[in-house]
Amino acid sequence: MVLRQEARSKDLASFLPFIRPPPRARSNRCAAAANAYLSPVTTAGNSSPNGFDRDVHALSPLLLDLFIIDAVYRHGDRIAFSLSCEYDRDRRLALVEDRLKTVGYQYEKHLSDSGPILLVIDRKARFHIPPTNLILFALTALSVYLVPVLFRSNLDLAVFRQHLASGAGLQFTLALMTILVVHEMGHFLTGRRRGIVTSWPYFIPAPNIFGTFGAVIRSKSPFWNRRDLLELGAAGPIAGWLVAIGWLIYGLTQSHIAPVAGLTPYDFGVVLKGESILMHLLSGWLVGPARDGTVIVLSEYAIAGWAGLLVTALNLIPIGQLDGGHILYGLIGRRQHIVGWLAIGALAVLGFFSPVWWVFAALGFIFRVEHPATLGDSLAPGKMAVSMGIVAFVILVLSFTPIPLQ
Repeated sequence: MVLRQEARSKDLASFLPFIRPPPRARSNRCAAAANAYLSPVTTAGNSSPNGFDRDVHALSPLLLDLFIIDAVYRHGDRIAFSLSCEYDRDRRLALVEDRLKTVGYQYEKHLSDSGPILLVIDRKARFHIPPTNLILFALTALSVYLVPVLFRSNLDLAVFRQHLASGAGLQFTLALMTILVVHEMGHFLTGRRRGIVTSWPYFIPAPNIFGTFGAVIRSKSPFWNRRDLLELGAAGPIAGWLVAIGWLIYGLTQSHIAPVAGLTPYDFGVVLKGESILMHLLSGWLVGPARDGTVIVLSEYAIAGWAGLLVTALNLIPIGQLDGGHILYGLIGRRQHIVGWLAIGALAVLGFFSPVWWVFAALGFIFRVEHPATLGDSLAPGKMAVSMGIVAFVILVLSFTPIPLQ
């Protein structure tokens, strides 16, 4: 892809010097069309040149993969971009507008039949969370609070109401929702830092033992290189895992060992056989060994921490669009699909011990085993990004549960 740009402001003399300028004739047409709208205020900005350059650099990634930036103008406290493209102008403009709305930028567009598009954008984004995301968050929090208690009450509404009256579900909801929020915001904030436009998290309520299927974030712009992909993929699991470990440690201090024969339907008992390395280490340290005929009855905080480890490990399986697929592609590039197919094979084998892994192997095909390329695969990730990738896969090894939900 060849992206070209001509900076028409003295403040932008060094802006993206590696982008080839457009032909002079087209450049002159762009300037004439833009000046008709901007000439009274092109030089009227009140902010510092450095701040102007910084804001242009922040806005340009929203445009550069879809349009040629022919010129950049100062328009009072706003920035005006003169844009052109060879084909699909309306579709490309719709994508750019969606990105600007997602990030929170106010803008105006000025179109002509044959000339450039003039896009005048506020320099600062406004904080805005779409109502859909807020509603889904509230529904998920409610589902996480009510559905697990209902299942643990054996679907008996009288028992369910008694448990709710005693405060059941509140600790689990607080702990699990903080794990999910921190995980998703790790992705979200890293994307914003690297100029990748992502939606706010869409939390998903569900009728299962956790009350949720987690959350998803939609990427609305491409990954510029493997470093950005790796950092965005690793930031969520690392951040969420740290919170999950905190809740698990705190929750295990309130857990106890009990004989299997004395368990009630509401008790959440864990057998350590088939559990993760971390669960073995932490439960032995904080609760003690569970002998034959006994289980560790987890407190609600510990249940949430245990669920956080399980879900983090699932996300880190190196397949396609899972976090692990992002991270591995960032580390080794196009060879990721080799490890991805090996992971599918390993899940198929584990399915003989716990059929749930066959479900995840099938999901691997849905999410695609092979990860798509970034725009700049040749740019190798730096030491910090590689370190994040290594930490993420250490978390996978420590947190992976070979036989979950026994």
